[in-house]
Amino acid sequence: MTEILSVLQKAGLSNNEAKIYLALLDLGLTSSKALIEKTGLHRQIAYDCLSLLIKKGLVSYVVQANRKHFKASNPKEFLEYFNKKELETEQQKHEFMKILPELSKRKTESSENQETTIYSGNKGIKSLLDDMLNQKQEILTIGASEISAEAFQYNLEFNLPKFHKFREKSKIRYKILLSEEINERAKELNKLKHTEVRILPKEFASNSSINIYGDKVSLIMWGSQPFGILIKSKEIAESQKKHFNLLWAIGKKV
Repeated sequence: MTEILSVLQKAGLSNNEAKIYLALLDLGLTSSKALIEKTGLHRQIAYDCLSLLIKKGLVSYVVQANRKHFKASNPKEFLEYFNKKELETEQQKHEFMKILPELSKRKTESSENQETTIYSGNKGIKSLLDDMLNQKQEILTIGASEISAEAFQYNLEFNLPKFHKFREKSKIRYKILLSEEINERAKELNKLKHTEVRILPKEFASNSSINIYGDKVSLIMWGSQPFGILIKSKEIAESQKKHFNLLWAIGKKV
């Protein structure tokens, strides 16, 4: 019985519809009262199921003494029911294909909305830096100072050599603006492949760094408990790129 109910449900009937149909097969032509007694369903639920089964062509009725008596259609009618469902599915698919371009357009537009994610702790910052590398697009960095450089250099979760080794292997271009307080380190960094460094006055020194890549901008606050904010926004990324280019133009070559 359980297996039969399961198959009927997979065929498109609800659990209660399947119970009604099976009860009608057992009872033959019968009144709603007898059907309700056999199934134990609430009167309104039974009538709702009967109405749906009639629409599906799986139940019919006759009127005797001004009362409806119901009977199950031949189980072979399920084959016709399946054929009808296939036709409906094809029609639905055809109608859906008409609106698919508009839905895709809306999805594209909504995907351009700003998304913001916060990362905290060493593992969080590592995830953020991994995202920078995984994008495999040019990275523009502003404001790295002695504080951030030290943190980046020696933290075992995301040390500088590993970051640049992967970046060089992936041929990811890297342009970075450093404050003049770490001019010597800037010279070392400038020797790396696919890398350009320029120096800004010491007034630009900060314990944070801004990284721009693709349609993303990340702000990393370095320290004993680093955290980062990642913004995905084409508009913001383009604005930050313009800001970077202005600073790049006034920066001194290493």
